[in-house]
Amino acid sequence: MKQINNCLIIDTETNGDKEQQTILEVGAILYSVKHQTTLSCMSTLVYVDPDTKNNTFLLNKIPIEMTQDTVMETYLIDSLQVAYQLSDVVVAHNKDFDQPLVLNSDWAGFWEKPWLCTYKDFELFPDAYVGKRDLFSLAQFYGVGINISHRAINDCLLLAEVFNRVPNLQEQFRIAQLPIIEAVCPQSDESLKLKGFQWDYQLQGWVKKDHQETFDFPVIKKPENRHLFRALVNYDNRQIAKDWGFSWNGKRKAWERLLSPEAIDLLPFPVVQMEKEPIDSLLTTENLS
Repeated sequence: MKQINNCLIIDTETNGDKEQQTILEVGAILYSVKHQTTLSCMSTLVYVDPDTKNNTFLLNKIPIEMTQDTVMETYLIDSLQVAYQLSDVVVAHNKDFDQPLVLNSDWAGFWEKPWLCTYKDFELFPDAYVGKRDLFSLAQFYGVGINISHRAINDCLLLAEVFNRVPNLQEQFRIAQLPIIEAVCPQSDESLKLKGFQWDYQLQGWVKKDHQETFDFPVIKKPENRHLFRALVNYDNRQIAKDWGFSWNGKRKAWERLLSPEAIDLLPFPVVQMEKEPIDSLLTTENLS
């Protein structure tokens, strides 16, 4: 497991086009995990095609015409590259949203360092916390006031201030690198929440960090791929399928859910695979800032 001394906190603002998300602005902070302090911060608008439409203008207030002035962009992107070289990992609150956008850009295509997600990888909330876990909720939980939002550097500054207040931050970075396990048991089992498991809507399963604990139910490593399965249950046993996380598909008249192939033998009823290719997610990733 890698010792994290410095991290690069990064955030993007986009045009909000779900068909073709385009970065309008990038913000970043080089942060010392060891000393819990900001080392450097930077932000710049990014050149886009002048015909690009900003569907999120009411939130980020970024006029497309202002992205056409690239005088500062080159200088700040060069500074961002230096900050990246000085960091051990890249951190974003919603990695699933920001990482593919950044890595598909002209200026970060060669980035190979690992990414960590404060929304999924860290344990910044106690197990008993049942509220929202978006960036604003995280900031408020740590007593960080919010007066400006929806610009890239502001969201980076929020996360940096949260890090300033997290006890034993280096331990949190160790936890963030732990593998994830999935519980294989009925979805309705409330004891899972008490043991730190959370329902992951993208994975369609109960997951948590692997702290080498012992449970009275089976767990498996978080699968890389999942497939859609149909539960082979009759009408009288439909509640059992529902308890195990299967949902009724009215069109196909079947109880279905995404599953790891490893979990099949742990189910109390037989299932049949619906398709050959793995499915990454049932949901579309949205910005959680």
